[in-house]
Parts: sequence; C-alpha cells; structure tokens
Amino acid sequence: MNKDDLIKGLNEDLAAELGTVIRYTYQAGKCYGPQGAEVRELLRKDAEDELGHAAFLTDVILDLGGEPTTTPKSFDKPGDLKGMLSVNLAMEQQDVEHYMAHAALAEALKLPELKIKLEEMAADEAGHARELRRLLKGL
Repeated sequence: MNKDDLIKGLNEDLAAELGTVIRYTYQAGKCYGPQGAEVRELLRKDAEDELGHAAFLTDVILDLGGEPTTTPKSFDKPGDLKGMLSVNLAMEQQDVEHYMAHAALAEALKLPELKIKLEEMAADEAGHARELRRLLKGL
C-alpha cells in the first residue's frame, strides 16, 4: 500500500462519480409519468452531490501528485424505471465499498483528513442507496 495505490483507487472513484453524473442526468431525462417525476428530481439532486464528490477527488488526486481521469465509468442503460433504479442501487453500493477501502488506505498512509472525507462520501452514497431501495419497494 502506497501513495500510487491510493491515487489509482481515487481515480477509480473519480471515474465512478463522473459516470454517475452522466448516468443520473441521462436517466432523469428518460423519466416520465407520475412515478418518473419524483425519480427525475431525486436523480438531478443526487447528480449535484456526485459532481461535488468528483471535484473533491480531482483536487485530492492533483494534491497527491497524480493526474485525474477524465474518463467516466460506463454503465448499463435499462429502458424502464425499475431497471434504472436497480442499476443505480448496485453502483451506489459498490461506491460505498470502494470509498471505505480507500479510506482505510488513506488511514494507513496517515492522511486523516482524506480518510474522514472518504468515509463521509461513503455515507452519502449509502444514503443514496437507501433512497433507491425505498423507491424500488414502491414499484
């Protein structure tokens, strides 16, 4: 475990956040009807949160001497609302796991501010996952 491993992991997180911003923006545009209206607003709000995460990760990667990725993580494009929410739930849960792993790496490298911020970002993603689970239960 070294700084290069952390930079690589943070770039994976950044690619995921960039992909999520694109995915949520795309999906919000594909939401129709009464159920879709609520999901549309949630996705737009969460896309803003993810953009904030991406900005933070970009700064940290640069501060650590790395080069931030500009390539978003790819995603599936189900045609129905339930499929979209299921994809989002799975990806949010992956993000929580990755942030917690990278927080542990930051702790090992004695970067307490980064550790705490990554844990906070994991908590944000866990909250998004909770919202998605509730929406899926209603479909």
